[in-house]
Amino acid sequence: MEQYLATSEWIKQRSRPITTGLVAVVVVAAAIIIFQVISSSRERAAHEALAVAFRHEQAVVANPLPPTSQGLAFTTEEEKHKRTYEAFDKVAREYPSFYGELARYYAATHQLYFDPAKAEATLQELAQKESSVGAQARLALAQRYETTGRFEQALAEYQKLKAKPLDIPPLQIDFNMARTYEAMGKRQEASDLYFSVAQQAIGQSLGTAAATRLTLLDPVRAEQLPEPPKSGLPSFSGPSLR
Repeated sequence: MEQYLATSEWIKQRSRPITTGLVAVVVVAAAIIIFQVISSSRERAAHEALAVAFRHEQAVVANPLPPTSQGLAFTTEEEKHKRTYEAFDKVAREYPSFYGELARYYAATHQLYFDPAKAEATLQELAQKESSVGAQARLALAQRYETTGRFEQALAEYQKLKAKPLDIPPLQIDFNMARTYEAMGKRQEASDLYFSVAQQAIGQSLGTAAATRLTLLDPVRAEQLPEPPKSGLPSFSGPSLR
C-alpha cells in the first residue's frame, strides 16, 4: 500500500510534464509526416513538369506538320526554342529545390537562339557551381564563345573545365580545344591535341573525328597514328574434308 501510494504521488506530480512531452512528440511526428507528404507531392509534380519540358525539347519541327505526328510538334525552330525555354523556365521557378539548376541550364541552352545575352549570363552564373550542371553550363558557354568567334574566351573556359571536368570527358574537352586552335590558325597546337585524342580514342567516334581533322590539317602527322583495331569475328574455315 505504501508503495502504491508513493507511486501514485510520483505519477501525479509528473503527469503534467509527461503529458506535455507526449503531446510535443506527437506534434513533431505529425509535422514530419506532413512535411514528407508535401515534399513527396512537390517532387512528383516537379518530375512531371520536367518531363513535359523534355517532351517540348524532343518535339517534331515540320511545316506543314505531318498528319501522323504524335505528341508535341512545331512549325518552326524558333517557336520550338521559345516554347521549350518557357517549359524549362517554369520548372526552374516553381520547383527550385528539386530541379532548379538543371531546368535553368536547359532553359538557357534554348534561350541562346532568341535572347543570347540573357542566356549567356545564366550560363556564366551556373558555370561557377561545382556540380555536374555547372560543368555542363561551362561547356555550353565555351562552345557558345567558340561558335561566335570569341576564341580566347572559349579557350579560357575550356581550360577551367579541363581543371575540373567532373562528368565531362577530358578527351572531348581536348578535341574542342583543338577545334578552337584550328579556327584561330594555330595549326601546331591543334595538331598536337588532335593527335593525342586520336591516339587515346582509337576505334571510338571521337578518335575517328580527331584523326579525320588531323589528316586534313597535318597528313604527315596523321600517318604516325596506329591502325585502329579491326572489328568483326575471327574467320573460321571449319574442319577439312578428306
